[in-house]
Amino acid sequence: MDPNRYSKNRTIRPDGPWQILKAMLTLGLMVCAFIGIAVHVFGSDQGPSDWLQWITASPLNAALLVIGLLAAFAFHRYITHISTQQRRSASDLPVYAMMLLGAYFVYQLITTGHW
Repeated sequence: MDPNRYSKNRTIRPDGPWQILKAMLTLGLMVCAFIGIAVHVFGSDQGPSDWLQWITASPLNAALLVIGLLAAFAFHRYITHISTQQRRSASDLPVYAMMLLGAYFVYQLITTGHW
C-alpha cells in the first residue's frame, strides 16, 4: 500500500461558515421553488386537458410554448457542446433560475399567505 496515497488531499480545507450559509440558502430557495411548482401544477383543479385548452386558446400562448421549448432545446445543445470549464459555469444558470423562482414563491407566501 502506498503511504502517500491520500497526500493530495492534505491541502483540502473544510468549508467556512459563510460558504455553508450560502449553500443552505441556495438549497432552501430551490426547495421552495420545487414546492411552489408542485402546488401550482398539482394543487389546482386543472389537469392536462385544461393545459391543452390554455395552449390552444390563443396563438400567443402556443407561440410562447414553442419559444420556451426552443429555448430549452438551444440551452441543452449549448451545454452539451462546450468545454468542461464552460459547462460548469453555464450549468449554474438553471440553479440561479430556480433560486429566483423560489424567492418569488417565498415572496408570494409572505405577502399573500399562500403559494
